[in-house]
Amino acid sequence: MLIVFPKNSIRPDMNLVLSLLLVFQILPEKERLLYETNDKGTIGRIAVVSELDSTGYHVTYQSDREINCVLDSVDLSTQFVEKIIGDRLVLSAAQHDQFEVYFKGTTYRYRETGPVYDRHTLDFAFRGFLYYPTYHKTFRLHIPEFMIVNADLEFVSEETVSTSLGRIACWKLMMKPRILFFSWQFYFWIEQAYPHRFIQYEDSSGENRILLIAYERQSGI
Repeated sequence: MLIVFPKNSIRPDMNLVLSLLLVFQILPEKERLLYETNDKGTIGRIAVVSELDSTGYHVTYQSDREINCVLDSVDLSTQFVEKIIGDRLVLSAAQHDQFEVYFKGTTYRYRETGPVYDRHTLDFAFRGFLYYPTYHKTFRLHIPEFMIVNADLEFVSEETVSTSLGRIACWKLMMKPRILFFSWQFYFWIEQAYPHRFIQYEDSSGENRILLIAYERQSGI
């Protein structure tokens, strides 16, 4: 698409233009991913399966708990998420006319006019954007322990991550929720090349890490 600015016109903010143009990418129809987790020295694994149908991307996470999600096929916002530990439903959230949340026995309803991203889905949702050095996005983040808050997503650098699948060129991103009295920062590494896999995660303490160790694209694009 060619954008032509008329003579004597006011030149629009290029970050805004790029944000509008570099809209959401099409991801594979079916995938299986396996991640190794390091939670303060405790090693674990998360198996992820995703599949696209007419209702969106269905993503399931299996570890010591099960998380089932449905993400919008255009903007990858959260349409549905449930979290089950053992046989107990801990969290359920769905986007209808309102963003309705059931969390630990209590139901909350939020009036949100735009996309909302649940914190459990960020690894997948962040695959839906193209990043560049001045990239900055403010989005609505659902944190069940708090509520829906603003969060900032910023480009940090381009880095190569060493994995069991080889060395992968990534965009390093920093996500910061805007929560009073907290200064949390979370880092995500997203593959630059298609299919833009989520490769690695670390928190600001450096004590919690997630790393991709296996991948299979079953069909589709």
